[in-house]
Amino acid sequence: MRVIETQQGLFFLRPYQPGDEWAILSSWKEAFGKEMSLEEWRWKYPENPEGFRCLLCLAEDGTVVAHYAAQVMRVAFRGGTILGLHLTDSFSHPRFRWAVGGKRGLFVQTGWVFLRTFLEKIELPVEPLPTGLPVARLAYGFPGERHFRLGWRLMKYRLHGPGVLYLRARHRPGWRYGLGLQQSRLQDFELWEEIDRLFEDQRPRRPFCVERRARFLRWRFRRPGKEYLIFYTKAFWRKRLKAWMIGTPGQEGLRLLDFWARDEAEMKKLLQAVLAETGDGAEVWLAGNHPWRKAFFEAGFQPENEPLGIVPCSRCYFADPRVPPETADGFFFTMADADLF
Repeated sequence: MRVIETQQGLFFLRPYQPGDEWAILSSWKEAFGKEMSLEEWRWKYPENPEGFRCLLCLAEDGTVVAHYAAQVMRVAFRGGTILGLHLTDSFSHPRFRWAVGGKRGLFVQTGWVFLRTFLEKIELPVEPLPTGLPVARLAYGFPGERHFRLGWRLMKYRLHGPGVLYLRARHRPGWRYGLGLQQSRLQDFELWEEIDRLFEDQRPRRPFCVERRARFLRWRFRRPGKEYLIFYTKAFWRKRLKAWMIGTPGQEGLRLLDFWARDEAEMKKLLQAVLAETGDGAEVWLAGNHPWRKAFFEAGFQPENEPLGIVPCSRCYFADPRVPPETADGFFFTMADADLF
C-alpha cells in the first residue's frame, strides 16, 4: 500500500482485494451515471481466464476515489505469446475531482503506479507496488476523446497509428453467395477445436493480435444480458473451418464484432454470404491495419464517420531497447478487443 498525503486528508493506493467490488461499483455509478451489475463485473474481470489487474485509490472512509483496471490478454507476437493489458473502466469519483486533476492529481498518480507495477518497462520516478504477478508487454485501450486528451496530456497516451475504420454495407437483393454458410447461436456452437486449429494455421501470417482461440472467445462472448450469433463456412468433406464471424443485432443491421479466416478470399466469401442471408446490412469497427480490411471493401462495405468517438491507443513496453514503442502500431483489433458490445 502507498499513502498519499494531501491537505484534505490521506489517500491510499493498493491493488484490488476480494470484497472491493462493492465500493468499485458504487463509485463506477457516480462516475459514469449508470450502473454496472455485479454479474457483469464478475464476467469482465474475475471470470476472464487470463485474469485482471486493478489498482485503487481509496479515501480514508473506503470510497474508491480513482480506479485503474485492465483485462489480461494472451497476445500473439512474432511467433510467441506475450501478455497484454486491455485498459478498461478508468475513472475518478466526481466528489473528489478537486483532488484528481493535474500532473499530481490522484487519478494520474494512480495511473502511473498502475503502469509501473503491471507493465514490463516504464521509465518513471515511481516505484512499483509488490504484487508477485507477471508483468505485461503491451497496453491498449479504446477511450473516448475526453479521456484520451487527458491521458495524452498527462500520462503519455499514444495514438494507435493505423487508427480505426468504421464500415457499413447494405443488403443488395440478388446476391446469393450463401452456399455453405452455417449459422447458430454462439452458445450452441460446437466446433471449438476447429477455432483453435484455424488460428494456429494462420498465426505465422497474422503475427500481432489477441489470440483468437476458443478460450478467449467463449469468455468474451458470454457477456451477461447479450446474445451473439456465429456465422461460418467449412470444408464439405470434413469439419475444418474456412472462416467464422461473430455478430449481434444492432441499430444499423448486423454488428460484426470478430472474425477470422483461412485467407482473404475466404473472408470475402463469408462476408458476401452473411450479407446475402441476413438481408439487413451490417456495420463493423476494425483496426486500420487489419489484414482483412480489403475483403470488407470488396464485399461492398464503405467507410463512414466513426459514430462512437473512440480513440484507439496502444504502446509496447520491452526491456529490449531494440523494440521501440512504435512496434505497437502493428497490433490489429476488432470490437472483440473492446468492451463496448
